[in-house]
Amino acid sequence: MDDWAAVVHGGEQVAALARLDNPEEERFRPAWLVWGYLQWHTFDAPGGLVGPNAWNLLRLAILVAGLALLVALALPPPRTRLEALLQGPLAALPPFLVLTVPKLARDLARFGPQEPLLVGGMALGGSLLVLAAREALRPAPVRRSRALLLAGAGGVLWLAGVYQKETALAALPLLAAVLLAGRRALRRWHGLSAARRRALAALGAVLLLPLAHVAAASALLALRGDLVYGAEAGRGIGDGLRLLYEWSSEVFSPDQRRLVLVSVGLTGLVALARRSPDWVALGALAAGGLSLLLAAQSGVVTSRYYLPAFALAGVALALALGRLPPLVQAGAVGLLALAFLPAGEARREVAGWTAEEQAGSALVDLIARLEARGCPVAMAGIDEETQNALQVLVARELGERTARSSCSRDSVYLVLRPWGEGAALASACAPGALARVREPFLLEGGAVEAYRCSRLRRDPVRDPLLGVLEARELVAARRFRPRLPG
Repeated sequence: MDDWAAVVHGGEQVAALARLDNPEEERFRPAWLVWGYLQWHTFDAPGGLVGPNAWNLLRLAILVAGLALLVALALPPPRTRLEALLQGPLAALPPFLVLTVPKLARDLARFGPQEPLLVGGMALGGSLLVLAAREALRPAPVRRSRALLLAGAGGVLWLAGVYQKETALAALPLLAAVLLAGRRALRRWHGLSAARRRALAALGAVLLLPLAHVAAASALLALRGDLVYGAEAGRGIGDGLRLLYEWSSEVFSPDQRRLVLVSVGLTGLVALARRSPDWVALGALAAGGLSLLLAAQSGVVTSRYYLPAFALAGVALALALGRLPPLVQAGAVGLLALAFLPAGEARREVAGWTAEEQAGSALVDLIARLEARGCPVAMAGIDEETQNALQVLVARELGERTARSSCSRDSVYLVLRPWGEGAALASACAPGALARVREPFLLEGGAVEAYRCSRLRRDPVRDPLLGVLEARELVAARRFRPRLPG
């Protein structure tokens, strides 16, 4: 639905943003709307998928580069050649861990999720802004073109990440930790020229003002009660956290769940052993925890909600390993590679998602052909999000087809999942008059079946939601109606 909203309303949404209006009543995510517009209105889109896939590859590259650069900047300077060689694998550890989680690999393959660009944009953009700040703080003359390039690219990426969704506010503990880690360098402030101070102040404003804007917009939405999924500010967080904990076993393997605990424990042990905390590692863990707290507010659970917390746990793990002896680092990296490679489950998950997308496309094509022929279609047992998506997609398909009345007069087509309301709809067909149109469509959430009913039954039917109805009344109540959003 989000993708098709970008296709149909992307231009209107971006125009509203240009007028400084928020085109969504329950959300504040302007960068996600702009990204959706670019994804579905450039190159060959919306008619083709080369453009959307190219943007998706860029989003993945930003995530991988951002996590790796964040770790690389926070690792201690290498003292030996072996430590220098190990910094590459340690920096690659967080994106590697994220990519090998099957459910997260599926989310990265999809076009809609905001979390990859939220994490990647903020990690890469923030890291580039840190490098720009280092230019202003170094005793040598400022390399102006390099500093401007770092600040410009970093600022754009930071804004793209912060304005993806309200969860960006979870980065505040990590920002505070970075300031603590860099406090020694910041002591040079009083010895800097006025121009360098202004440059550093501008970088600070780029980092903090967007977060303040997101916080203010989110607060206004909460005060109005316009929260997504019908959530209420401050209520149900405990239940949401319980759901996140319980559902984590559906997203992560036991080894991946244990890895998060190892990350927390190892960060604490290294801090105790060194008698000095790694502020960036602690900030990453705190930011990950806060991201889950903000996700719990919605009261619903989906795999992408775990991505920021798991990625930041990987950052903390890499930084903790970077404080250990080189041989321990090498052994840990090797063990992790053996544990999670060759990532066959992640590939199978993405292949399964691809098959589900193809099945969904085939279902849209079938319903559109039936509607174009004037055949009545009734639907039941399908979750609301899937049904809404089908209404939009079929409506778009019908706009490109020539309608013709060629359907049998008494035939009714039933699209359903064979339990609950779907089973009730199937029972509206007379005995022996129900014939399957084709093999089930294997979609996420369960198989969807399509039947042709040549004759309805004469006695009433009990529907779990609508009660007892005549068969024709039930079919009329469950009639599928294509519609475009808006």
